[in-house]
Parts: sequence; C-alpha cells; structure tokens
Amino acid sequence: MNSKERVIRTLRRQNPDRIPLDLWHLPATLMKYEKELPALLERHPTDFAGADRNDPMSDPRIFTRGTHVDPWGVTFLNLQEGIHPEAKTYPLADWSAMAHYRVVLGVLDKGWEGTARSIEARQNQFVNVGGMNPWERMQFIRGTEALYIDLIDQPSEFFTLRDMIFEYYIELARRWVRYDVDAISIFDDWGSQRALLIPPRLWRSLFRPCYQEIINVAKAAGKFVFFHSDGYILEIYEDFVEMGVDALNSQIWCMGVDRVAPWAGRITFWGEISRQETLPHGTPTDIHAAARVMIEHLWRDGGLIGQGEAGPDVPLENIEALLTAWQV
Repeated sequence: MNSKERVIRTLRRQNPDRIPLDLWHLPATLMKYEKELPALLERHPTDFAGADRNDPMSDPRIFTRGTHVDPWGVTFLNLQEGIHPEAKTYPLADWSAMAHYRVVLGVLDKGWEGTARSIEARQNQFVNVGGMNPWERMQFIRGTEALYIDLIDQPSEFFTLRDMIFEYYIELARRWVRYDVDAISIFDDWGSQRALLIPPRLWRSLFRPCYQEIINVAKAAGKFVFFHSDGYILEIYEDFVEMGVDALNSQIWCMGVDRVAPWAGRITFWGEISRQETLPHGTPTDIHAAARVMIEHLWRDGGLIGQGEAGPDVPLENIEALLTAWQV
C-alpha cells in the first residue's frame, strides 16, 4: 500500500495497513538539525506531500530575520531566523484606505509553470495543497484589535474586506482543483487556550458560509478537504462535520481527548500530539503514551493521522518518537 492509498483509506475508515504519518517542522528546526532531520525522515518517511507553485502573493522572506513589506502591503517583523514573523503595520488600519486597496485576481494565473510536474513526481504520496488562511489574512491587513471591534460594529467595509479576501481564496481553490491533487487545505486559527475566539453564533453567521464556498469548490471536483485550526474549538467541531471537512487538525490535548472522542468515526483527526507540552518537554515514552491514548479513543479502522509539529525546541529523539508512536 503506498502513501496515497493509505491516507485515502484512513479518511474513508477502510482499515489501512498503518496510521499515516505527517510531520510539520519550521525552517528553524531544519537549521538546528541540518543533517539529522533529513536522515530521520529517510528512515521514517511521511505520507503527505505538497505541490510546487511560485506564488506571487507569497513572500519568500517570511522566515528571514528583519523587517519587510509583503505583497499584500503588510509590514512584518521577524526577530528569529526560521520562525514566523509578526505583523506590525496594516494597509487597512484606517478604513479610508479601502477606496484604493485591491486584490487583483489575475495574479492567480501566475506561478503554475512547474506545478503539474511536481504533482506527477509525487503521485504515490497524498498531495495536500492550498494552505488558505482568509481569517488570518484579514487580521494581517486590518490589524487584529481593529478587526475584533469590526466584528461587533460590522461596518460595511468589514464585509467588503471579508468578501474580497474570501473571493481570492475561492478562486485559488478553483485553480488548484484543476490539478491532480488529493486535497485542499484551509489554515485558520479560531481558538484561544480555553474558548473560541468569537461567539459561535458570530462564526456561523459571518464565516461559515464563506468557508463553505471553498469546501464546495473542492467537493465538486472530487477532492478531500483538510482544515487546521489551533486552540479550543470544540464548540464548532460539529460545524466542520456538517460542512464536509474530511480531516481536522486541532489541538486535541488543549481540549481533551475524551471531549473530542464523540466525533470519532465522523471526521478524521489530523493529529496532533501536544506541541505545547509533550513534544518539547516530554520524553519519547510520553509521546508514545499520548499516541496510544489517541489511538484508543479516536481510531475507528481509520480516522486518525499521526501528526505533530516540531519546533526547534523539540529534541531530536522526540521527533523520532513522534514518527514511531502510531502502531495500531
């Protein structure tokens, strides 16, 4: 069974030969383990792959130390090489700038020259693409504090910005599904440590219909849909099922394995082992024990992916434990 078959059988709960593996790591992690990490991944290959695209709206300096303005007009400050930067100035901090702010959809036709070849080269792996983050993009453009106020005041400019950003990602999804990819992914964090960032009713009225449009594009083309959201998002778990999300990456240990277990067999849990506590501060034994709890509560002849994110604070032996902990 190759990786593509393994992941698809997992998503469909058709008893794959083993739990699929998916390791995320920051550039800073690879900088720290320059030789060791590639060797480790050669011994324990993962089952997922992306596809190449020279995205003109993606800033290659994102992980480079210093200050830079990205193609969206956002000023970012990066204090540590290989780590995500922080947005510092926002092109729509004042709504008066909205009159001149545009996202040109024509840019979506650029940068696809090597995409088909890269997908063909990874045909035995499960190709998951997209990484669309409309909610986070809105925060970068407007500023987080101002945007939360907008959620309450709901000025017309808020809806203009929301629709502009979601239209961009809906169109991006339409471009991606023309290719032989397996899944489209959305990456937006909606939880704090203890609760949803906004009331569920606001999320359902202001954002769920917009996400549904992206999901509908993928489903109409026969693609799977993956969604990543950090934090405590238990209140909208059922929404993801209803919307047709196939795999959900969430901080299960933030919410509690027992509290997400009722959705076992209804959605695939796309990890994750806790990167707040277990991965950086635990032992390989702790990681194997956490994986065993997840398997016991969440595995239903599939429906679970062995996933975790390794930052530079994670010991190499813990990364290896993450890759070897998922025996059913």
